[in-house]
Amino acid sequence: MSNKFDEFDLYSENLLLAQHDVSEIISHELMKGEVREDFLIDVLQSCSEPPPTLVRGTLSDGKKDAGQLDIILCRPHAQLRRMGSQCFVDKSDSLCVIEVKGNSTYADLKKAETKAKVIQKLKGKEKPLYGVVCYKSPLTEALIMKRFGFKYDAGTKTYFDPAATPNSPKSKWPKMNYPNLDFFVSFEEDKKVFLRKYALPTGEFRFARVNNNPLIKHLFSMVKSLWKTAHH
Repeated sequence: MSNKFDEFDLYSENLLLAQHDVSEIISHELMKGEVREDFLIDVLQSCSEPPPTLVRGTLSDGKKDAGQLDIILCRPHAQLRRMGSQCFVDKSDSLCVIEVKGNSTYADLKKAETKAKVIQKLKGKEKPLYGVVCYKSPLTEALIMKRFGFKYDAGTKTYFDPAATPNSPKSKWPKMNYPNLDFFVSFEEDKKVFLRKYALPTGEFRFARVNNNPLIKHLFSMVKSLWKTAHH
């Protein structure tokens, strides 16, 4: 551990993973998913005081909606139209959407990419971040990195994106399978990955990998930053 704060963040990450494992006893898939989403909401709300507003539901522009979404980070003072445990949220009142996957497959990521496009097509200038947080994945680390636009350097045993190299021709840039996602997080041991979209000087977008653990501190930081910025 690099500092004492990391110890507390690691505790939160381990607690999240333990809750995921314990919830495996629930056979009802929908209920199991909601339990995991609620627990992640509770953990993320500890990143700031007052706690950020995190709900389950959908986004809408008043005419169309994005379908069921796992977790929505809302703007302060957002109008929350509640229907039981779900919320109907105006797209303009949303800062970020998190899809939670127990075991993120290729099909899940493909669906997430499609869902991101649906949200972007909703009317409104605001563009909430959209990404996936998973506990496990059958995809290898190498395959995950490749699909987010990285190459592997056997000499240094590291992943890199040629797009981040100055004067790298675009023809050499690896394809990104999920260009409309803003982040991807895998908490699985020996496959811990945190990828976050960033802008190149050209205005184009690629993904950067955050390597230092515990990864949950970067998820805390992202949620806290969005929440605090929206207060001003």
